[in-house]
This record gives sequence, C-alpha cells and structure tokens, in this order.
Amino acid sequence: MNTLIIAFRSFYNSLPALLAIVFACVGLSGCGGPSQEEMMMRAAQRRRPPDPSETAQADEASKEPTKASQAAEEPNNKQKQSPVPGNSASDNIASNPIPQTDPTPANSDKKPAFSISTIDERQPTTALDQTERRKIAQKNIETLATALLQHFADTKRLPQSHTRNSNNLPTLSWRVALLPYLGLEDLHQQFDFSKPWNVEPNKSLLKYIPDAYVSPERFDTNTNFLLPAGKYFIFGENRVPREKTVEDGMGNTIMLFEVNDEYAVPWTKPSDLNATTSKELDAAIGELRENGTFAVWASGLPVLLTSSLTSEQIFQATTHEKGEALRSGDIHRDIAEPVFLKLDPESDQMADAQTENASNRTQDAKIARENIPARLPVPKATDIAEAQDKLRRIYAEKLRAAEDRADKIKLGRTMLSDAAKSRLDPTGAYVMQTAALRLALEAVDVDLLISAIDARVALFEVDPYEENVRWIEQVSAARAKRETTAMRNTRFSKRVLIVTRIGIIENHFAQAAKITGIAYQFTSKKKEDAIPRLINKLKSSLTSTESKFEDALADLDTYRKYPDDPNAAEAFGMFLCFTKGDWPTGLPLLQKGNNDVLRDIATKDLALTSASDPRAQTVLADIWWDLGERAKSTSYREPCRQRAAYWYQQAYERLPDSLDRIHVKSRIEETESQEGGNPVALCSQLARGMRVSLANPRAQLIPNLRVADNDDDDDD
Repeated sequence: MNTLIIAFRSFYNSLPALLAIVFACVGLSGCGGPSQEEMMMRAAQRRRPPDPSETAQADEASKEPTKASQAAEEPNNKQKQSPVPGNSASDNIASNPIPQTDPTPANSDKKPAFSISTIDERQPTTALDQTERRKIAQKNIETLATALLQHFADTKRLPQSHTRNSNNLPTLSWRVALLPYLGLEDLHQQFDFSKPWNVEPNKSLLKYIPDAYVSPERFDTNTNFLLPAGKYFIFGENRVPREKTVEDGMGNTIMLFEVNDEYAVPWTKPSDLNATTSKELDAAIGELRENGTFAVWASGLPVLLTSSLTSEQIFQATTHEKGEALRSGDIHRDIAEPVFLKLDPESDQMADAQTENASNRTQDAKIARENIPARLPVPKATDIAEAQDKLRRIYAEKLRAAEDRADKIKLGRTMLSDAAKSRLDPTGAYVMQTAALRLALEAVDVDLLISAIDARVALFEVDPYEENVRWIEQVSAARAKRETTAMRNTRFSKRVLIVTRIGIIENHFAQAAKITGIAYQFTSKKKEDAIPRLINKLKSSLTSTESKFEDALADLDTYRKYPDDPNAAEAFGMFLCFTKGDWPTGLPLLQKGNNDVLRDIATKDLALTSASDPRAQTVLADIWWDLGERAKSTSYREPCRQRAAYWYQQAYERLPDSLDRIHVKSRIEETESQEGGNPVALCSQLARGMRVSLANPRAQLIPNLRVADNDDDDDD
C-alpha cells in the first residue's frame, strides 16, 4: 500500500513536465503533420468563393438573360450563402476557374480547355475557291439565323447589340452573348462582362472565334456578320428588339448582314453596322458574293439581296418603324449557289462555259439602254411611302368597292392605264403599277399580272428576269384564295417557259421548278393535250436536276482545283450534257475524260459547226443515235437522241433529195414524237409546241424587243 502511494505521488509530481512535452510536440510542424481540421480549412481556403463585391460587379455587368449566365449565377449565389466548399466540381468551376493555390506558374502558357481551338489551328490546308467560300458563308449565316431565332424563342426578344458595365460603358458584342446558342457555353463563361473586349481576360479570348463568325475570305479574328445598328434600324441605340417594337413586322425587317471586308470588326468588339442613310448602307454591302448580299430577316429566314435591288429598297427593308409598304416577298430570294465556270484554267477557251452567268445582267442593261427608251430609276422608299398614302386616298372608294374578282381586275387595269400616262410622275406610276400587280395576285388574273410586269420593266430600271420571277412566284399562294375554276392560259405558260429557260441557264433549278408548277395550274387537263403533260414533266425534270446539281458541284470543285483530273472533268461534263442538256459547256469536259467512247464522240462533235458538210453532220448524228440505243438507262438514251436530233436538223435542209435525206427526216420525226428527258430538251419541245422563240430569252422579257411569236397573245 505504501509503495502504491509513493508511485502515485511520483507520477503526479512529474505530470506538468509531461504535458509540456506533449504540447511542444503538437506545436512543431513535423511532429504529427496537419490535423484533419487543418486540412479541411486549407481546402476551404483553396476553393473559397469570390469576393462578394466582385460577384456583385460581375452580375451588374452581365445583363444578358441567357441560359449560360443564369446557370453561372446560381452556384455563386449558393456560395454567398455558405462559405463551405461547394458540393460539386461545377460549383468550383463557375465561381473560380483557377484555384488560388494552383501550382501552375502565373506566366504559364497552358491553354484553357475549350470545346473550340484557336483560329490559327483552324486554317484551311488549301486555298478556297469562290464556290467553297460561298458555301461556308451561307452555312455561317444560316447557323447565326438559327441561333438568333432560338434566342428569341427563349427570351421573347433579340439580343441587344452590346452589353454595358456599371459605368454604362460598352464592353462586349452581342456575338459573345450568343455563344450559348452556338454550343459554346464554356467559352461564354470565361468572359468578364464588366470589362471591355480588349482588356484581359477578354482580350485573350479573341482568338477563339466561333466558326459561325469566321470570314471564309480571311480566317482571322474579324467577322463580317454585323447587325444593322443605325438609329433607324431595330438594333439602333442599343434598344431591346421585341416583336411589338418592330412595327414593319419581323418578317419584313432585316436583322443581320454579311458586310464588305473593310467593315469587318473583331468579333467580340461592341461594334456593328451604324449606317443611317441608304448610301451608307449600300457602301457597306454587296462586294463579297457574286450576285448580291447575304442577309437575314428578323423572322430568322436567310435572304439573298440581289445586285438588281436599289439601295433604297434595301434601306427600306432594314428600317423597322417607318411604315413602308415594302414586304419581304417583294424582294426575297433564297440563297442559291450560282456556278461560274472556266473550263480551261490555262486559257480563255469557253470562259464562263457559255452559261452567260457572268455577263447576262450586263447584257440586259446594255440591251435596255440601246433598244428601248431610257428607263427611270426606282423611286426612293420615302417617296414611295408618301405616294402610296396619296393613292389610298384617291382610290379609297374604288378599293372598298372592288370586292369580287371582276371588280379587282377592272380596277387593276384602270390603275395600269393611269400609270402609263404618268411618266412625268414616276413615283406615282410606280405605286400604281404595284397596286395593279397586287390586285392581279388577289384576283389571280395572270393576263393582268404579265401586263403589269411588262409595264414595270419598260418604265423602270429593274432586272427583267428577277422582276418576272418575283411576281410569278406569288401567284401560287394567291390562287388558293379564290374559287377553283378551269383555266387555260397560253400567254402565262409562254412567259413561264421563257423565264424557266433563263433559270436553267442560271442554274436556278428549284426556282424554275416552282414557277413551272404554277404554270401547270393554268393549263388544260385534257389527256390529248401534250402541253400540260410536258410542263409537268419539265417540273419533275427540274426538281431531279436540282438534286443532282448539288452532287455535281463537288465534281466541279475538284475540277477547278485539279484541272488535269479526268474523272472530275468527265463527271461534271456528264451532268451538263445528260442531265442539264448544256452540250456546248459539257462536251469540252467529256473530251478530257477517261471514257474512250465519250471522249471520241465529244471530239468529233466539237470539230463540227452548223456550216459543216451535212453528210458529216449526219454521220455524227448517227453515232449519237447508236450510242443512245446501246444505253441501258433512259437517263442517257434520251439525251443521246436529242443530241442526234440537233445534228439531223442541221443537216436536213442542206441535204439533196436522197435516201440519206429520207433517213434524216425519219429520225427527226421519231425524235419529235418522243418527249425529252432533260430540262433543255423539254424546253425546246414546249417552245415548238407553243410557238415560242427561246433565242436570246432575256431579250424576250423586254417588251420592245420581244419577237412576234412571243407577243404573249392568248390563242384560246
């Protein structure tokens, strides 16, 4: 017992020393490592939320109510409520992309992990030709149209042209706000909306330009896709574009342009097209694409503003609250892809492939200047609006009284007659012609429509082909508004045939198919009548040609890059000859191909002319005929026969009476008894049946130059 008491006292006396040793060890860093509590504190420090003042400033700066910004704000709000580390990795990324204790040096070249690479890494490996650049630009503007439309669907408004910070200074473009709708939310989250576009971190993000903003001419960080931000346009003064604020209607107002290179801007910069006059707007567009300017209606529909439109028309289509009578249907053209061929890159042989694409509009203007009285410029949009108000007041009673079809036709002809007498008042004449055209559409009177189109072409500086297409395309929609009656209008069919032939030359197959279908509605449906059947077959052939044309463009692109490639030359040559019926353009390509039979006959064909020996022409025609007989598919048999018929017709009149002449006549009659297969052959057959001349079809659309057979008089 005494021993235990002594031991306890000894331990008790030494207890203070032992405790001192324990606390000393705990105080040393290497004595037991950091405690669990200390490690948790350190982790919390690494993943701390941003300073509340910083978060408030960022929230104030970014005012775009996109999905991405809302998603980024939610984690921040959670972290403000609790300083405890987030429960998910997304919380940490949203609040602080780079931890404060990240061991990566501050000057590291480590790149952010985005779903898009820098523009330097996306350069094309070979130079792009005109068609390739056009395809890319078309795809880009269609992508942007879809994104803007989705933004409108989600927010009930279009994005403002730029964001501003708490000091009311512009910081970033609408193009940054649209990133989530382009599938680039990760890139969107890296921008600081409180800072200007050319200040870090925004400055370093410039190189990550999305594909949809890239110019196929340059592949740099500047973009040619700009909003119209002048004070008269929907994005002017950084206003919030909503449907109710677009008084002219979103479907009648342009919201996006592809501008000329000199107007391109860095894609994040809060800068757009600040034109305030038609002259300023006209100077900024029209130089990149061959036949006009790519743009987008505020309804999301891409549009080609053709080169034939005046600056006033385009300005009128871009303003949003001036109450102009111009509608999108008056000027809309789908973005089509024209083909400009130069078959031999080393020479000028058959430059532009005799398709007339490069010079046809110039030729029209020259014909108009030299052969008909000087035409007047299209009046200004503001003058048209004033004149329309006057017209409504003058014709108010008559317009209200014109309720049935007959009254509308009568009033339309009266307006057309009054317009013809008003050459000294061109604006008045223009609006009266427009009123007559619309009355013709409402009444579905194609005779009145054609007369009004001719009056417009004769008096004003409009493209004859474009003007005809513009109004003929609208007949179909108007037709459904009246009671169904049997109609047969040869005049309308003749006009559509001429316009369709030009459309084939221009490679506008879908457009040509549409108006051909409209013409079919105005033909008789008697089984014994061949004209309706041929028109319907022409429509089907054009539709088929359009789908094949898209595939043939790839062969054309290959040939342009590699002019010595016989496969590419042959493939596109076969499309031109056997599908489209463009033999003058296609034969030189077949001559370069690998197919020995086609190469040989193409060489023989190109060696002859209309003045060659008729016996040689007959021999060549027989070769084409025999080739068609051996063809297993009608897709090749009919075109070969049509080419044979061409040479038989060249030879027939100059052959002496003989067995050869009887043979040639027999072949011509057999061919004419059969229906052609390709669009050109069908047009030729229809022209013979309707007694229409398709020689220089563009001249046929100018009233003073129309040949006698094409006077459009109905022969019913």
